[in-house]
Amino acid sequence: MDHQAMAEELARLRTVVEEQGKALEHMTRWLEDHGRALVDHGKEFTGINERLGALEPLKEAMRHNNDWLDGHTTALEGLHIRAGELESAESVHVFTQWLGQLELTTGPKISVIMPTHNRAGLLPRAVASVLTQAYPNLELVLVDDASSDETPEVIAGFDDPRVRAIRTEHGGVCAARNAGLDVATGEVIAYLDDDNTMHALWLKALAWAFGKHPEVETAYGGFVIDDIERVHRGAGGSLPKLMLRPYSREVLLKENLADISAVGHRAGLPAARFDESLREMGDWDLFCALTTDREPMLIPAIACFYSTDAPDRLSNGPTYDADFAKVRRKHAQ
Repeated sequence: MDHQAMAEELARLRTVVEEQGKALEHMTRWLEDHGRALVDHGKEFTGINERLGALEPLKEAMRHNNDWLDGHTTALEGLHIRAGELESAESVHVFTQWLGQLELTTGPKISVIMPTHNRAGLLPRAVASVLTQAYPNLELVLVDDASSDETPEVIAGFDDPRVRAIRTEHGGVCAARNAGLDVATGEVIAYLDDDNTMHALWLKALAWAFGKHPEVETAYGGFVIDDIERVHRGAGGSLPKLMLRPYSREVLLKENLADISAVGHRAGLPAARFDESLREMGDWDLFCALTTDREPMLIPAIACFYSTDAPDRLSNGPTYDADFAKVRRKHAQ
């Protein structure tokens, strides 16, 4: 390479180095600017963290407030339930006073179906509560579900033409109730379990409801539980409690709203049959079936006094879970 070419190459290299130097200087200034920005942002983040730290006591106070609100919300819900119970008790009191002085000149014949099995000692009390009703146009259909104790002798001792008794093979309470439905002659059907007692005005309440309201197919009322703690096999000791819940189809499909002894319906309804595959939930299943297409009438009256101290009660027995699941599945469809 001659001197002229070398000089030109050196000049080109100097130009490249100068341009790279300028680029490096520009890069250095950019890095310095961004470094200062990062420092400023770091200070800002530090300030934010300090402010967040100062908010911790407020967050803790808010957590305490939420806990307080949750507790008071639960208390308010309890007060709401209690207010509803008091309102129900007041409506029952007023209706009962009015019903007691009401004169019914006419009314439907009511068949009371009472299945029984080995309850000879309890049966007379339950039967007497039906035969002493303020409304006399009734028949009592006693279905002896193949009792092996003195029940047949006890039944034979009832000297009242309104008592009709049949004896069946042992098929369980649902089969016994169906047998009673097959022979009942009343225009309205009511029920009573042999360990409960009927309120003296219940049949009069049903006669009024179905007589004055021809559109009503099914009705239900309240019942008094003697000791609600024993309902779920607890130790007991609680005061008697009125159970009268407003009708809701949504709630009914989740749990029963009425005891069978607090339900009445017109005779001959297609849905008025008990599922004999059920042992414990036949009453709930029937109430769901009767109210599938038409809401029942809620009567603010005490239908029965529910006893929890009788031996061999079906409630919460070994088939409870299976029956419960079957009824929910059946009517959810």
